[in-house]
Amino acid sequence: MITLRHIEIVTELERHRHFGRAAEALGITQSALTRALQALETELDVRLFDRGTGVPEPTMFGKILLEWGQPVARSMDNLTREIRLAKGLEVGELTVVAGTFPSELWVPQALGRLAMEFPNVRCRLRSSESRRAVKEVLNGTADIAIGDRVEVRGLDDLAFEKLITVNVALFCRPGHPLLQRGVIGEMDLADYPLAGPRPSHYSSDVMDSAGDNRALTVPKSGGFVPRIWVESFAAMRGAVIASDAISWAPIPLLEPYWRRGELAHLVMNPTPIDIEFGLITQRHRTPSPAMTAFFKIVRKIAAGD
Repeated sequence: MITLRHIEIVTELERHRHFGRAAEALGITQSALTRALQALETELDVRLFDRGTGVPEPTMFGKILLEWGQPVARSMDNLTREIRLAKGLEVGELTVVAGTFPSELWVPQALGRLAMEFPNVRCRLRSSESRRAVKEVLNGTADIAIGDRVEVRGLDDLAFEKLITVNVALFCRPGHPLLQRGVIGEMDLADYPLAGPRPSHYSSDVMDSAGDNRALTVPKSGGFVPRIWVESFAAMRGAVIASDAISWAPIPLLEPYWRRGELAHLVMNPTPIDIEFGLITQRHRTPSPAMTAFFKIVRKIAAGD
């Protein structure tokens, strides 16, 4: 009989592709993991992982177990969580996945304050593109995403609560050739690499019609991918300072660097689009006390309190 523990073992082994690391993640010995896997394979009369190369790879049967078993494991986690909430017990972990800019602007400070209020709750922050953050909430691997509103359009299972709309600006290194023009247009960007994350389904008739160029590539799915595809503000700054690359970010994030002369403001007409950030959760999931407290804290920080 396949148990929830069997699903956990197969899931961790597929994630780590290493018996020792999978066993460590599960809190058991490597020999115990090996015995449990062998017993399950004997019971099912199939091989779940190939070990010939030294790196365990899931077989067709292993992939089937993962495909059907992982949703079961998530459902059990949610069931346990809902019962604990009904009993008034706090859940032990809160996972927040934030887009490139929210992870710099508000979320670390909010989690710090939350940890003071809920000292027994483990807080985890992952920084990712907004579209991937939304997927993590959908599949249950994250409790909250903070990202762009456009990423939840058409996703009825998700709830979006507006947090703040931020003004976005372009930036470059001091002395960049484009600064001599005063105000630039969209097509002026085509001669220099863009550095940053994939914009959230951003659509520009001018940029889309330009096709691939030095700044970006335009996939058939729409939008565009920067030539220097990076997902942290630190990496964006590093690429810009070291080259003629151009990037973009919320103005509150850029202002300290402008004041110190480390980065330069590149003025464009039309101005870059503003971004509406919000809190994204599963629509029908009961929020834990820690989640509710996090919402309250991050709202205050985004509002400048």
